[in-house]
Amino acid sequence: MPFNTYKNNQSYIAATTMGADVTGDTIDAEGMNSCSFTAVNASDNSPNGDLHIQVSNDQSTWVNTTATAAIGGGAETNLIELTDLPARFARMKYTRSSGGADATLNVAFTMKS
Repeated sequence: MPFNTYKNNQSYIAATTMGADVTGDTIDAEGMNSCSFTAVNASDNSPNGDLHIQVSNDQSTWVNTTATAAIGGGAETNLIELTDLPARFARMKYTRSSGGADATLNVAFTMKS
């Protein structure tokens, strides 16, 4: 893959309720060096939980990376970035701890070789 090749998806997770855990689809990151996810909670409800970039080499064992953000009440936007991708596959995971039944999550991603 040539240098500075990009993968983008502006609706990776689209208008999904934050009243439960949310797991994005698996992204084949082969040939990619870095990724960034923009997660938007556009609701003034109070979802609480954590966003993680997870990685895997086999699509069955997923590991949280150090790229994480806490969600804590009200509307907010979080940019989560990971350089030097350590595995072939990546995904975004929201783990709910409370609230958010009426809140929605939207996530876009960009990957770069």
